[in-house]
Amino acid sequence: MKNHGKVYSSIAPNLIEITENAVYIASNIQTYTKTIEGHVQSGYEYDCVEYGKDEYLSYQASQIAALQQELEAAKILLGVD
Repeated sequence: MKNHGKVYSSIAPNLIEITENAVYIASNIQTYTKTIEGHVQSGYEYDCVEYGKDEYLSYQASQIAALQQELEAAKILLGVD
């Protein structure tokens, strides 16, 4: 995983972008407007994290496993099968 930190773009980012070798996740997307030397510039700022494809698949698998555990715990608390 590579955290690119705050990224700025004039084009709205996709929440998830998949390329041949990597997966990019955009979060905390906000619009911004700045005036630089009398010119108004607007766009998007967001946090960007890059995963290798295999790394992203592993991350997703761990997220799914965690959700399954939460679901099983909720079922026990509710007394349902």
